[in-house]
Amino acid sequence: MTAPRFYCPDLCVGQVALSEAEARHARASLRLQAGDELTLFDGRGGMAHGQLARAAGAANTARTTKKGRRATRLVATVEAIVRAPAATQQLTLIVAGCKGARLDWLVEKCTELGVTRLHFAEFARSVVHVGSAHLEKLRRTAVEACKQCGRLWLPEIAAGGDLVAVVTASDADHLLVADPAETARPYGTWLQHHAAGAHSIAAVVGPEGGLTADEMHVLMRAGAEPVCLGTHTLRVETAAVALAAAWSAALPAAPHGHSH
Repeated sequence: MTAPRFYCPDLCVGQVALSEAEARHARASLRLQAGDELTLFDGRGGMAHGQLARAAGAANTARTTKKGRRATRLVATVEAIVRAPAATQQLTLIVAGCKGARLDWLVEKCTELGVTRLHFAEFARSVVHVGSAHLEKLRRTAVEACKQCGRLWLPEIAAGGDLVAVVTASDADHLLVADPAETARPYGTWLQHHAAGAHSIAAVVGPEGGLTADEMHVLMRAGAEPVCLGTHTLRVETAAVALAAAWSAALPAAPHGHSH
């Protein structure tokens, strides 16, 4: 049976404490006990196999939070950390916000598919405005997705800034824009010719009202290449996942990490 995975941003050799949320998941949901095996990752390429500390005193204790709840403190023992390098081929999605659970779903699936960065930009026809208040929850969604899929690097998630500013700040080798026009090149065809040598791609997914003529003009001046994702009209989150899935499938196998 595979050891359960836990996010531990302060991962180190020796004894390391789980966060309150991760400790609660280990105790209340998984019923783990001292001596049980677990896998830890720090979201920056580090991964370690650990064991819940057997010491019942200072190591694994419960305390009362300010809200009166009992918070479990758990410590794991780590002997070695494996480091996986950052991906050499990276995908940034510059995408419009979408509503409610669809936004969480977009982050979850793009995390599973290996997207390097998600930037929820402001478009002229944006209906949902993703701001700093959303980011903490979206980052938690990304953590849970990494735990489920085995990814070791958390995606960067950002919000705010209009399309012009975000595209100008991008230093990707290739800039794409999802475009339903018949004149747009099929995305699969583009990947066949460019995926192997494209170290960094930024792809724009506009709001469901579409990009304005001015926005398309800005993108074309920035060197964007329109790509078509199919014959049907896609929702924002569907287009984002379609871009990520085809890109992910075209990637070579990732290298293995090293221990220290």
